[in-house]
Amino acid sequence: MENSIKLNPTAKDGGSVAIGREPMRPTAKDGGSNGSGPVAALSSSLGGESVATGQESMRPTADPSAMLRAGLPMLQPSKAMPLKKRYPLVERRENLSSINFFHDFVEKNRPVVVPNALKHCRALSCWTDDYLHKVAGRRTVILKQGLNEEGVGGLKTIMSRLSDYLDSVALFETRLERNEVSAKDRPPYLHDLPLLSVLPDAADDLDGFPSGYFPQWYRTDWLQFAQFFLGPSHSLTPLHFDCLLTHNLFFQVRGRKRFILLHHDQLPFCYRYQWRWCEVDAETPDFISHPLYRDAQIQECIVEPGDMLYMPPGMLHHVRSLESSISFNVDWHTRASAIQGVLALKRGMPLKNVYYNAVIALGQCTGQPAGRVLPWYRSYLNYVS
Repeated sequence: MENSIKLNPTAKDGGSVAIGREPMRPTAKDGGSNGSGPVAALSSSLGGESVATGQESMRPTADPSAMLRAGLPMLQPSKAMPLKKRYPLVERRENLSSINFFHDFVEKNRPVVVPNALKHCRALSCWTDDYLHKVAGRRTVILKQGLNEEGVGGLKTIMSRLSDYLDSVALFETRLERNEVSAKDRPPYLHDLPLLSVLPDAADDLDGFPSGYFPQWYRTDWLQFAQFFLGPSHSLTPLHFDCLLTHNLFFQVRGRKRFILLHHDQLPFCYRYQWRWCEVDAETPDFISHPLYRDAQIQECIVEPGDMLYMPPGMLHHVRSLESSISFNVDWHTRASAIQGVLALKRGMPLKNVYYNAVIALGQCTGQPAGRVLPWYRSYLNYVS
């Protein structure tokens, strides 16, 4: 059956909202590629240790030898993606209990990486390209083109069969290794789709998942809230925060990703636009255009297969795939964060986002189970921001 590619402009979270003295500068640049690189590539294939916690200064680390003397682990760059600026590392906590997770990190608004959190899940070994071709290759998926260093102004969606997309990613990786293409020629990104819309039987592959890291309200139905990511090396999500101001548990299944992280109180240094996106290129900041970013406090981490990363509500994150990778995440609320999400209307949160927060807050405050609330929340999992 012949495939067709459709380009559609996406819905937005809303316009810029001035808050106090924060430098929120709308941008006129379209931020997208000309479409010939990734679209052409797709079309042709269709036919560690605890560091950097609390309020300490988080400036770039310029001297690798100084990192070694300080006992910081040196992160090895991949061939495809050289690391640029280096920042203090997010704490890694092996075998973190759910009690200590909530006490030491959730309650204190601290990010953490939990290595091998998915060690009991067979998805780590079975979510290969061959497996995805077999169980989901005929499914139609939505891809995003235009997530790049210049922002999201040119973001568009592309429809494709999953099997054709997998082939285009594999071809890109092969040609990249031969130096026949550059990072800018990468295919679009399968980004933030409901996991069960791609892999409806994912529950079997994720048997043994550590659901104790969620509040009790989510534990039975957590998979209904999970979002799926698959893409080539160099795939990028520019600096932003999650639009509902949720807690975020991010799980890496295949490949590695680098996260550059800033607490929400660093937003005044990041030149926000369109509610949740930031103009600053967190990997190679332009201090002439964005001088305030010099004073931002920054952390980073690399997540590897099996790792879990926790990000507290409103944490800014810039995410780069160091290799072809597969990931999924779950945005979730406590009762307190859901209520704060409703109150964020006063700070300029788009009304649509406030509605979704109100749905979760109502469910948690009235004792309604997550499964009963989900029909009124499900559209959030599918809309493109």
